[in-house]
Amino acid sequence: MTTATSDFDVIVCGGGPSGFIAAIAAARSGARTLLVERYGFLGGMPTVSWLGPISPFYFRDERVIAGVPQEFVERMVAAGGSTGHIRCTNPHGSGSYLCFYDRETYKWTAMSMYLEAGGTPLLHTWIADALVEDGRVTGIVVANKSGRREIRAKVVVDATGDGDVAARAGAAHTVGNGAGRSQPATLMFDMTGVDTARVKQYMDDHLDDFEWASEFVPVSPYSDRLPQQHFVGQGFLDLVAKGLREDRLHLGRDSMLFLTTVQHGVLHFNSTRVADVDATDAESLTRGEIEGRRQVMSLSRYLIENVPGFERAALAGTGTALGIRESRHITGGYVLTGADVVGGARFDDVVSRGYFPIDIHNLTGKEGYEGGGTWRDLDDTYDVPMRSLIPRDLEGLVIAGRAISADHDAHGSFRTQGGVMAIGHAAGVLAATAAASSGQVRETDHRAVQERLLEQGASLRRDPEAVARDRKIAVDAVSEALAAGRISPAYLADAGTFTGRAPRL
Repeated sequence: MTTATSDFDVIVCGGGPSGFIAAIAAARSGARTLLVERYGFLGGMPTVSWLGPISPFYFRDERVIAGVPQEFVERMVAAGGSTGHIRCTNPHGSGSYLCFYDRETYKWTAMSMYLEAGGTPLLHTWIADALVEDGRVTGIVVANKSGRREIRAKVVVDATGDGDVAARAGAAHTVGNGAGRSQPATLMFDMTGVDTARVKQYMDDHLDDFEWASEFVPVSPYSDRLPQQHFVGQGFLDLVAKGLREDRLHLGRDSMLFLTTVQHGVLHFNSTRVADVDATDAESLTRGEIEGRRQVMSLSRYLIENVPGFERAALAGTGTALGIRESRHITGGYVLTGADVVGGARFDDVVSRGYFPIDIHNLTGKEGYEGGGTWRDLDDTYDVPMRSLIPRDLEGLVIAGRAISADHDAHGSFRTQGGVMAIGHAAGVLAATAAASSGQVRETDHRAVQERLLEQGASLRRDPEAVARDRKIAVDAVSEALAAGRISPAYLADAGTFTGRAPRL
């Protein structure tokens, strides 16, 4: 039996980086907001699946993501749990900046900001179904320890990542690349007790054994209790090849990707690869989880036995769940394309901006990008139109996060944390604006949504003065670090990048 309540203007389904930002934005916009999350904390993949740092909010040295997401980062820095955005000297594999964070700080900062906004959380709760009347989503059915019940609202935001609410409501959608394949999944893990200085020295001495490596330079201060030296590497190619060849290593890729963290002596690994996981199917997820853990146990043991700096290390832990990159793409009023992304498309109904390269991991093989994946830099930033957040054939529903209306290539760009946070900000404001008027999402004037987003500090257009200011900060920081010997010219992607010349925008 289900019991019904109808006390909310907006229900946000999913408390990941897009969902909790959407819920904060909706609540700050005056909507009576409910946030439904299946775990006992907020954060989604970054906290559940132990992701590494937040992807850049930047296109080169232009900070593209602002508003509620940037406030979230600043709150974590103030709490002593994040580096904030730090400059990457070789942006090939990560974009131009990364933001390292403590996962517990992330969880509590997200919850604190939502509670301060006046929102209502409902944890340990699954979305069991969508309520649909005459083509309009009117609420959801949830299941938890209390049983099943219906909860109604004027507007529902699907921030599940997989488009679960939309799919249950009958929305048209595609999956992955349209031919049955989605980006591979990864089970993330951390190693503790690592001699990080020795690992870095090995990387310095064997750069030809790495596909990509970079150092980082802070552009603003953060807690001196956190590590001040950060680096990332993708490689150990010879060691991995040897382990695979001798059947002493079980791994779904031919290299290791590792990064420093905000904990001393701890390195983070984004180094497993599980292909052909259908995140909408429980049996497929089960197989994926088992395979991911098999790879983690093999790789962590291999690190300790074979890689300099790991002799006294131990497996610190793994993500609670497999990290999913891609599943459903809900078909909306506009399908954002790879061509839009690369070419810097502009739309009148822009509600967020994209900036990250197209990053598609090899769908089937162990090789990196050269063996079947895609890493493609963009010509410019691009707009995400409001129409891409609204399902084509349903009313009363807004899509947030990586399930918005887009093709496989476009998704490879905006799926990162910064991208989905900005989309979540837009989704929350759109939902609250629609709920305050007719409740008809498609009839909502995009100009009203844009006005409220700007009031909440979002960036919808380039600010040349801000770009020039941020560029100078980056040039000065990197130049000073080079002069002081804190970073090496060997890691600079382009030594001319930091001569102070005007950015190419």
